[in-house]
Amino acid sequence: MSNQQWKAKWRRNDIAFHQDAVNPLLQQFWEELELPEGSVVLVPLCGKSLDMGWLATLGFRVMGIELSDIAVQDYFAALDVVPIRARHGRFAKWKHGNTEIWRGDLFDLTAQDLSEVRGLYDCAALTALPADIRIRYVEHITKVLPPGCQMLLMTTESPDDTQADSALEIDEEVAALYSAGYTVELLYGKARIKIDPEYPDEPAASFDEKVYRIRPRPVQDAA
Repeated sequence: MSNQQWKAKWRRNDIAFHQDAVNPLLQQFWEELELPEGSVVLVPLCGKSLDMGWLATLGFRVMGIELSDIAVQDYFAALDVVPIRARHGRFAKWKHGNTEIWRGDLFDLTAQDLSEVRGLYDCAALTALPADIRIRYVEHITKVLPPGCQMLLMTTESPDDTQADSALEIDEEVAALYSAGYTVELLYGKARIKIDPEYPDEPAASFDEKVYRIRPRPVQDAA
């Protein structure tokens, strides 16, 4: 999906993917990252996710990245607050309390922009992208994140019909995308029958819901 197509979905209010409650898997597994209170958490392709507010209430400093002005406006309007707005390079920053959302293209982020980030929360941002863009996304985000930054990745995947209990296995694509310098650990996997939020008019189908913890590999001392 192109940037323009994403913005058009918000203009049409075609946002069935938006969840009206905090993701229970986030609530269950966030502490696995063991980040200290006050850490900066990056939320790419954040939309107007309520998950950001939940992280902020725990004392984390949330940094969302979003293309759509409408999504950013809706997020703060739902809280009935007036954010402070400022320019930062190619981004427009909206900030209130512990949460700031940078409106712009995540591929414009630099290592300096993310120098204080200690954790990344990806709730289906990766899997929302086309396959070729996923490679570019992971290459870019792992290049600009600070050393030692951990990630919590949630995916909804079509099950592998050739593999029994595929929900209990690390997806090959996820493993390959993060193979350079990261370890991928499956924290949760379960097959569910559900409506695909991208295609709400289609019949319910089977999907594997998974939660991954992704951590940088320890740097080996030169021998």
